[in-house]
Amino acid sequence: MSDTALTIGKAMGAVALVLVSAVAYAPAKAAVRICEAPVSSGPVIGSTEQEARKKALDSWKFKALQHGEPYGSWRLAADKLFTCLPRKEGGFECLARGNPCTIEQAPARRELRQKRLGV
Repeated sequence: MSDTALTIGKAMGAVALVLVSAVAYAPAKAAVRICEAPVSSGPVIGSTEQEARKKALDSWKFKALQHGEPYGSWRLAADKLFTCLPRKEGGFECLARGNPCTIEQAPARRELRQKRLGV
């Protein structure tokens, strides 16, 4: 290989390194899960297991929404417990329990510092 080709190759490598470094330096943002006190559907009865499950989740969601719209997702809930059992009288009884949670962006350190200093 010629000296010119090596010099061009080194220059291209340096440019690529600078570009990658610039992209990699972009500040990262973190999301935080914020949870409330546990919410329970209470025992819910349905003629089928599917019906009882739906009623239990609907009841849990209704109660979780008391904390605000962002808290109504069972998928985001923490410490979940969901159980269904057949009843002697027929049908099923289900219970859904979990801490309703939401996801929020964590404030940047600069914002927190400015709040703390009253700026």
